[in-house]
Amino acid sequence: MRRKEFEVTEKDRFDEILAEAHVVRLAFFDQEFPYIVPVNFGYEWQEERLFLYVHGARQGKKLSLLKENPKIGFEMDCRHKLITADEASKYTYHYRSIIGQGVATILTDLERKRHALLKLMEHETKRMDFDIPDKQVLGTGLIQIEVKRFTAKERI
Repeated sequence: MRRKEFEVTEKDRFDEILAEAHVVRLAFFDQEFPYIVPVNFGYEWQEERLFLYVHGARQGKKLSLLKENPKIGFEMDCRHKLITADEASKYTYHYRSIIGQGVATILTDLERKRHALLKLMEHETKRMDFDIPDKQVLGTGLIQIEVKRFTAKERI
């Protein structure tokens, strides 16, 4: 990271960014050019490992690319604010962001899928007490991403 003064190294501040961000942009390998998709997400820490969960259709480009190569890149950000000045060169931007890489797994097990959906709901609503019928769980495509590396920045 070039601007070390903006790096986030404290876990509590990193968790704040995770909680505030509501869209993660996933980058997949697609032959000639990267393929990037913005999606809602849920997350959890399992000991020192971070897992992200995303949902969508049970078929489509995202899943076919994952089957070819499960390694992905991701980015999320929040707290966007333009800081104005009298001179153009003095303008700046405040933000918080996380960038990383991980390995994605397409979930097929009913209970793992249910857990992923509940983590998505928890992130958006702060609740996990939903009763999601098996048919709905089975009909939803769910991906678990084990985060292998990440960096976080903030300028606020």
